[in-house]
Amino acid sequence: MTQRGTTLALTAVLTVLLAGCFGNEEEPEPTAEPTAAAEPSDFEELSGAEIPESAESVEVFSVGDSGSLRKYVATFTLSDEEEAKAFCESGKIGYYRVLSAGDVVEEERERHFIGETELVDPVRCTSVKQGENVDRSVVFSYPEGERVSVWALTQEVGW
Repeated sequence: MTQRGTTLALTAVLTVLLAGCFGNEEEPEPTAEPTAAAEPSDFEELSGAEIPESAESVEVFSVGDSGSLRKYVATFTLSDEEEAKAFCESGKIGYYRVLSAGDVVEEERERHFIGETELVDPVRCTSVKQGENVDRSVVFSYPEGERVSVWALTQEVGW
């Protein structure tokens, strides 16, 4: 092999080695799994909304590392649509509105931890208010003859 051929071969090997050491590592994505149980007051403090006293099966959990921006998901059931509308108005979460597409897109299902649950006549309210660094979003489902299922999310956002 000539000196030029050896130089090209060494350059190619060095390029492959350097590419393996630098630039190919991807940052791990933040966890999308609940990381710890949380108190309803944690959710309420960040969202500004109050979980109604009449709510049943209340579960609140945090998502992400302790060093990241706070994110809480609360799930519970309410007795009727009036309570759902009132929850949207508490803390000024947003306007109570029927979803035009009739379902929640996969990204929102994952974000709210809805999973594979079948949503019936889904409705949502959501807001990110100017001057605040908090995103609030709620999805409601109305199974016939059952109580209203609620998935509420509040999280800090970086501006």
